[in-house]
Amino acid sequence: MKRALLLLTLFALASLSALAADVSGVWNCTNVNQTLDIKQDASKLTGTLKNNLGTLRIAEGKIDGDNITLKFMVVLSNGVDPLHIAGYDSLAEEGQVTEITYKGTISGGEVKFKVTQERLDAEREFTFRKTS
Repeated sequence: MKRALLLLTLFALASLSALAADVSGVWNCTNVNQTLDIKQDASKLTGTLKNNLGTLRIAEGKIDGDNITLKFMVVLSNGVDPLHIAGYDSLAEEGQVTEITYKGTISGGEVKFKVTQERLDAEREFTFRKTS
């Protein structure tokens, strides 16, 4: 009986992890010119974020149900990240690396992200829609 209950519990947990949204594909931002190209392997996410100033690789990405987290490592130039995502850091030294985090929730074909830079209190919001 205990084995059957254990197997049932393990099956239920495996089923929950399989319910994570499929976020593989290209996502375009509705607020500013940004494109996410995401590849998903179970709960691990890889890919890139692009805009007209450059490209960042996802340093760490994960999905848990409908919650998605993407982390990027950015080299600051004169206190500004090259993609102008997180704002101005007046205390940054030239060439300093900072972490920018996108935390969002998926709803249908849309993700609403709250974006923060580890050294700033400011938070920006971006909405992305899946295009392919």
